[in-house]
Amino acid sequence: MSSSVNNKILPWHTTQWHSLWEAKRQNRFPSALLFVGAAGIGKMQFAHSLSEIVLCEKFSTQNTACGECHSCSLMRAKSHPDFMLVEPDQAGHIIKIDQIRSVVHLSGETTQQGSYRVIIINPAAAMNHYAVNASLKTLEEAAPRTLFILISDQSLRLPATIISRCQKIIFQKPTRQIALAWLEEQSIANNELLLNLSDGAPLLVPLLLEKDVLSMRKILYQGLVELSQGGADPLLLAVQCQDYDILWVFKLLFFWLQDLLRLKLIQQSIELINFDYQSIFLTIIKNISKKNLMDYLEHIQYLYGKLLNMQNLNKQLLLEDLLIRWRNYHVSS
Repeated sequence: MSSSVNNKILPWHTTQWHSLWEAKRQNRFPSALLFVGAAGIGKMQFAHSLSEIVLCEKFSTQNTACGECHSCSLMRAKSHPDFMLVEPDQAGHIIKIDQIRSVVHLSGETTQQGSYRVIIINPAAAMNHYAVNASLKTLEEAAPRTLFILISDQSLRLPATIISRCQKIIFQKPTRQIALAWLEEQSIANNELLLNLSDGAPLLVPLLLEKDVLSMRKILYQGLVELSQGGADPLLLAVQCQDYDILWVFKLLFFWLQDLLRLKLIQQSIELINFDYQSIFLTIIKNISKKNLMDYLEHIQYLYGKLLNMQNLNKQLLLEDLLIRWRNYHVSS
């Protein structure tokens, strides 16, 4: 029996991979799996690799798909008739009942390649009430050799009826050492800072680079420093930030405040997310009260909740409010 690991499997997923590969080898695969863990740690990549090996026609004792059979060719061409990926039409939207009805229909048909059928639902928490109800019976009475893989960053948002029908597989974030080693292998610079900004999720780092979050951070943070010193115009800074992804503006503000509050409350040397701003933060906390920091954090959380609930907020006014408040908290401290 081979002990090697599929070269597509991330180094922090080897335990989960060996467990499921052994289940497949012994023909005791469950009919439904629920992958749970933080965003950006590779659950979807793992699900695809697992799908490939489940559907591979030459699977025997190796724990990787052969890459040569007809099934592997179809997977590579993204045209395998026995594989279905169900996702929202747009990121952040719901999975509709019509999409789940297509799943129900496919799962009731005979497999075209004569082996397994694999259906991935990602993210499972995006299914609305009607989609959940439509999927329950299919999960409970799955056809033989049909594998459902549900993926979720937030298992608490899933109904207990869904969770109870699946075998839960927990995916943890990698240790900092493993994550940094992996990022170094990808030849990513500033990997320590980027890993902090991705909240320890290495696969989010390329997204940060794509969105040029470091440049965004530099301009936003420099503006916040100048506002705290009374030397900048919050309205002009809001214009500078107008083209930024507003959710990332909020995330950067959360990181900023998290560091300030920890320094203010603990008042000793600690590891910061924005470790390169430590000396600046030590100056800022001398001129702002703990109450104002807490009030600002609560206000940001309130507005962030509105954004996540798809409330229609004017981006320019939102930025102006955030930056004027930050300046005023220093005036009133």
